[in-house]
Amino acid sequence: MTTTLANVDIVIFVAFLVINLIIGFKYRGKSKNFKEYAIGDKKFSTATLTATIVATWMSGSLLFYTLERTYSSGLYFIIAVVLGTTGGLLITGRVIGPRMGKFLNTVSVPEALGTLYGKHVQAIAGISGVLSKIGYIAIQFKVISKILTILFNYEGPEVTIISATIIILYSASGGVKAVTFTDVIQFITFGTLLPVLALVIWNHLKDPSQVAHLLNHNPLFSFREVVGWTPEFMGTIILMCYFITPELPPQLFQRIAMARDVTQVKRSMTYAAAVFLVITLCMIWIAMLLLVDQPGLEPSQVVQYMVSQYAYPGLKGFLGIGVIALAMSTADSALNSCAVIIANDILPPLRPKQQSSLKVARWATFGLGGLALLMALRDLDLLELLLLSASFYAPIVIIPMLLTIFGFQTSRRVVFMAMGAGF
Repeated sequence: MTTTLANVDIVIFVAFLVINLIIGFKYRGKSKNFKEYAIGDKKFSTATLTATIVATWMSGSLLFYTLERTYSSGLYFIIAVVLGTTGGLLITGRVIGPRMGKFLNTVSVPEALGTLYGKHVQAIAGISGVLSKIGYIAIQFKVISKILTILFNYEGPEVTIISATIIILYSASGGVKAVTFTDVIQFITFGTLLPVLALVIWNHLKDPSQVAHLLNHNPLFSFREVVGWTPEFMGTIILMCYFITPELPPQLFQRIAMARDVTQVKRSMTYAAAVFLVITLCMIWIAMLLLVDQPGLEPSQVVQYMVSQYAYPGLKGFLGIGVIALAMSTADSALNSCAVIIANDILPPLRPKQQSSLKVARWATFGLGGLALLMALRDLDLLELLLLSASFYAPIVIIPMLLTIFGFQTSRRVVFMAMGAGF
């Protein structure tokens, strides 16, 4: 009987991977040119754009990080992530979005800069963008491996390779259209799972009134204790400022460029911020319930405890696909946007045929996906790698880009100096 129930989880997991592959190929469309491959035909509904923005912005690593840090740090982390990430999306949608009309026909941040400052600036920005996301993609593949170990006590690389291969295949074959529609399915998956998981944990609590006791007596959840001129709270403010800064990563700019006009950008980003807030609060609520149920765990043990105590057969399979949906939706978007940058911005821009860019983007997807998979399978400190790679983008690319969006256009020479200083 136990074996049969365990097989149910495996069937659920395999079915989810197969469904994603089928949907990815079904909605891949026939990209007539490179631009359609990169940003679609601009006929996406606002609901679809909202779903793909949320799915892109949420990640498997964010789930682990939010559960662990809320459990161990309380309001110090909650204030930073709730105000920072939600505020960042709102600022991007309400402040930056309306000023991006002239860039909606470009496919990437490097191309937007290149139209103003030339192909050399475009190439530098492109290289920075790709370097910033290789580690990020690898971390999502690593999350898939980690959740499989926790759920099924399976440590082999085969399923991670299969999952990564599926992501690479539908990203390469159909471009952004395939990625977008699989993102919608993945959004529905984890958006449904998290409230169900919270409800299951709530029903298992011996005394639900302990939640109110936690909020009233635990100093980590007391505004009076947390807010103040302390090094810990100053760290929270710094982290919040980091989250709230509109970085315009390649995959988010790509989602903005997919919109028909700036009105759709504003609406989809605003709706995405609201949905992101609800999902983040759900993660925070799950972490608080776990703290009530079992205080004293090490942060690294929180997800393991949640799975062992509450993920009964059937739900375990759905929990697995929920976490993997978070990782896949982030990885495929980053992978596709980086492949577009390689084909459009890094390689020489004057190619005789546009079709060649389309082929280059598809081959770049395979190359980048394979590299990220190798990094994920190796015993590397991916967090350090992520921070290192991220440092190649924000100071080098985003500062000139934000200044350009707000109308502070300067000379090519000044941009080169700014990029050098940022590096």
